[in-house]
Amino acid sequence: MKRSILTILFGTWLAVAWAQPKIVFDSKEHDFGTFEEETGPVTHIFKFVNQGNEPLMVTNVRTTCGCTASQYTREPIAPNDSGEIKVTYNPKGRPGRFSKPVYVTTNASVDRETLRIKGIVIGSKSRRHANPYHIGDLSLRSLHIPLFDTPKGHLRTGQLVVRNEGKTELIPIFKHVPSHILVEMIPSILHPDEEGIIKIHYDPDAVDDWGFRRDEFSVGFEHEKGSEFNTITVSANLLDDFSTWTPEQRQQAGHLTLSTDVVDFGIIKGNKNCKQTVTITNSGKSKLTLHKVTNENRPLKTKLKRHTINPGKSAELIIEVDPSLARTNLLNCRVMIISDDPNQPSVPIRVLGSFE
Repeated sequence: MKRSILTILFGTWLAVAWAQPKIVFDSKEHDFGTFEEETGPVTHIFKFVNQGNEPLMVTNVRTTCGCTASQYTREPIAPNDSGEIKVTYNPKGRPGRFSKPVYVTTNASVDRETLRIKGIVIGSKSRRHANPYHIGDLSLRSLHIPLFDTPKGHLRTGQLVVRNEGKTELIPIFKHVPSHILVEMIPSILHPDEEGIIKIHYDPDAVDDWGFRRDEFSVGFEHEKGSEFNTITVSANLLDDFSTWTPEQRQQAGHLTLSTDVVDFGIIKGNKNCKQTVTITNSGKSKLTLHKVTNENRPLKTKLKRHTINPGKSAELIIEVDPSLARTNLLNCRVMIISDDPNQPSVPIRVLGSFE
């Protein structure tokens, strides 16, 4: 008798356990693809079937933000009958990629299901930043990455904002990158209307140079019809690192003093070269090292007789002008002296004159 009662109870429990609704979707994810913000709200209908043996109730549909709205079948759904959940995405003010979950709560044994909508919104033209430079569909905010003062012993980073203004994915590539510069695209794949950055990592210790320096690399694309590239310039002023020096160390260092910081050649007649001399004195307490003397004016040449100066001693810097190389009638430029003087590691000399 007890065995019969147990059998009946077990059978009843099995019947209850198997008497459940079951929601089955035709798909739990929908990709709207790429569409423009001006298109307005886009909608997808998720369809499902109750594959259980009891009526199914959708009790709630919840989205993660106000940008999606949902409508769904609210009446009980009999076994083998179907229902639907309508999900709308409003792209206004939301350019770029999106991926949004939609949570569906029911009376089934698994009481919550997760749906997902995704896509890429091409932003309104009125919202976009006007990037003046273009390589195909890639627009660039600038073609120059300035790093300014770049002390030895430290990696420097810089970046350039870019945007994909096309309707397909872009994967920019880089060519002719100097060995002391590492370049990366973040993200590596730019989706339509997506902004990214070209990020550089600059190692000043990997280049044997001082003072102002320009480097270049190319960014662009290679495809069946050919290639599209443009040149990015990186500028840096390479100096010693004095960031950890104490006031006492600075006081005991070598210090650079000029006999003059302006050299005026006046009126230069004919094509005969002209020279003037600037005296560089070490007024400090330690040896002074002159790393480099630079200038970017074609008719100007410099000659430094000595690159190390002991305390109290001097060296001569000869500045020479070749009028035959002048492209304008005026001479107005700078000669830069790069040294290990912690108080003024980069010292300018103004050079003036006119050609007749």
